[in-house]
Amino acid sequence: MSYHPNDTICAIATAAGGAARGMVRISGPDAIAIVARCFLPNDGESIEQLRSATARTGRFSVGRTILSVSDSANAHKTDRIVRPTSESWLPCDLFLWPTSRSYTREPVAELHTLGSPPLLQAVTDLVCSVGARLAEPGEFTLRAFLAGRLDLTQAEAVLGVVDARGADELDTALAQLAGGLARPLHELREQLLQLLAELEAGLDFVDEDIRFVSQDELLTRLAAGRVMLDEIAGQMASRHVAADRMQIALVGPPNVGKSSLFNALVTRFGDGDPSDRRRRVPALVSPQCGTTRDYLTATIKVNGMRCELVDTAGMGEPNNETPSFSVGENLSRIDPHGVADIEASARSQSNRLRSQVAIRAHCVEAVDVVAWDVAALQELATSDCDLVVVTKSDLMPHTSFEPLIAPTNLPIVATSSRTGAGLDDLCAELRELLTRDATQHGQIVAATANRCRQSVRLAESALRSAIEIASSGGGDELVAAEVRAALAELGKVVGAIYTDDLLDRIFKTFCIGK
Repeated sequence: MSYHPNDTICAIATAAGGAARGMVRISGPDAIAIVARCFLPNDGESIEQLRSATARTGRFSVGRTILSVSDSANAHKTDRIVRPTSESWLPCDLFLWPTSRSYTREPVAELHTLGSPPLLQAVTDLVCSVGARLAEPGEFTLRAFLAGRLDLTQAEAVLGVVDARGADELDTALAQLAGGLARPLHELREQLLQLLAELEAGLDFVDEDIRFVSQDELLTRLAAGRVMLDEIAGQMASRHVAADRMQIALVGPPNVGKSSLFNALVTRFGDGDPSDRRRRVPALVSPQCGTTRDYLTATIKVNGMRCELVDTAGMGEPNNETPSFSVGENLSRIDPHGVADIEASARSQSNRLRSQVAIRAHCVEAVDVVAWDVAALQELATSDCDLVVVTKSDLMPHTSFEPLIAPTNLPIVATSSRTGAGLDDLCAELRELLTRDATQHGQIVAATANRCRQSVRLAESALRSAIEIASSGGGDELVAAEVRAALAELGKVVGAIYTDDLLDRIFKTFCIGK
């Protein structure tokens, strides 16, 4: 992206399509002068004389633009004025920030008017004809970042707000935009910068044997920084990141009814989006074990929260009927279609998905659950399973599974894909788990987590090395080197250190007008 800070930029800043109201945003050094050529306040006050943030009602000209200068040879774009034709005024509200106390820390004007796309385009064209240019994707937020109004984590949160598909994603993005992630990172950077200054001051007086920070204090401050980074790294773990759609995986042994449950849930709770073709394709159901080799996904609504349901391959033991072979035998004769390889790939893929999804629902048949003892349930609870879904409960309609919950506090929901029993209870339990997961772990906008995960890990590693060096009596110059490395990685996260390529990659994902 070519950045020209002296340009005045404009763009339609409301969503595409018709609406009752629409808005065109203008930002740059000539924003006020440009608006003054096109906007007529109802009170007749001069726009260019305003010195504080204000709102004005008035009219905006969408008439013909005429170049009016005495010497055409010396004409510049700032010499252009608007001569409105008859019936060319558009009712408009002006919101003006004439000083640096704006989103971009430069003069900003917003024109709020009728939300007709042709009218908004006419306003934009006229603003461009009298001195502005069309903004690049994300250029308003880029200017806010470069002016120090936002750091990179907050800039990415702006995109998270725009792209939020539900209340939970919006809350996550708004919390990050308000500094929920930036604040602790900046505090940690300040603490490490102070610590580095004290270490380097001590190195300057090494001949006098003066220490500006004691050994115990050094270890305490380094350990505190590492704890904070561990917490942030936990928030950035893949299964706790706010993505477009939280994933819920149906896992468990083969042929326990996962695919039937998948179909039942999609039928009952599918979001009905015609563009999502995946939900129209039911999972293949068969009494033959191992029917699901790949995984299927579909979008469902869990009490209003859009999630992605995943039907995974069975995770039982490898098929005992796989032919045995001895060393040197022709494997193509024994397994001509590579079935064993396919099954191994399916198990590997299921394991990978299991570690990434937000919720893992372990499915087991009702006839098997009644034979469980407390030890078996406790083993399942410690295997990183979030809840147990009892399938085919219609085969044992008079059995109560409630006593199994008490020993481990692991949620258990009995369902029947055939009758639909328990599906609403399962939906409510999933919503409870998703909400509790977000509350306990916190969430970060997916774009931020994907970009910063490696830097946070390297910063934590540098502090760990610094602690080891300090504990073993190593020199302060070695500790200082590790602290500098941690600061460099944290600088990449918040944007204190950045490259043009990084800014392009982040801000080109924005829409024009943001």
